[in-house]
Amino acid sequence: MSQYYPIFMDLDALSVLVVGGGNVALRKVQTLLQHGALVHIVSPRLVPELRELVDEKTCFWLEKNYSTEDIQEAVLVFSCTEIEEVNARVSSDAKANHRPVNVVDDPEKCSFIVPSIMERGDLKIAVSTGGSSPIVARQVRAELQALYGQEMAEYLTLLKNWRKHAKRSLPSEKRSIFWQRATDGEVRELIKAQRLTEAEGVVEKCFQSLLD
Repeated sequence: MSQYYPIFMDLDALSVLVVGGGNVALRKVQTLLQHGALVHIVSPRLVPELRELVDEKTCFWLEKNYSTEDIQEAVLVFSCTEIEEVNARVSSDAKANHRPVNVVDDPEKCSFIVPSIMERGDLKIAVSTGGSSPIVARQVRAELQALYGQEMAEYLTLLKNWRKHAKRSLPSEKRSIFWQRATDGEVRELIKAQRLTEAEGVVEKCFQSLLD
């Protein structure tokens, strides 16, 4: 089993190929569009929900069977068909042309796999079992979702807003003190209790106390 290297990739305005037009392809395309990719679908047919996403601006459809030249502009390739021969060809072509490829539910044909992802605003936690058991990855994700609630989105937004103030106004040593205090748990618990104004006040008081 390959030892996959974990990475988060910025797909904004980058071309991604999805081969297949069924429900699995639909889920891939939805996620890719949410992350700003330019999605090119190759398939003779699309399920209605997938066809509705085609807008010729960020989501394009080539109504045909897959051929090797379809991968040329893609930075990532997904094969989501139920036809073994097509998946094998997509995988072989992508690897020969140095394009990262994911074949759904077939790790041996993949050069990368997609983890189970938990998102809370800017917090993204990716869980992978290396392809050995996707259901276990989903179970771990569910446990993380119970541990990290929706308060994390507002918590991280608040901290992000203070980053520029701390960087601009506090020397390195005081910045360390500021972040230790701002992330010691009190602010997050206040936000979790929906006391956002108080949480902001705690951060501001901490910041002000460190100004020269």
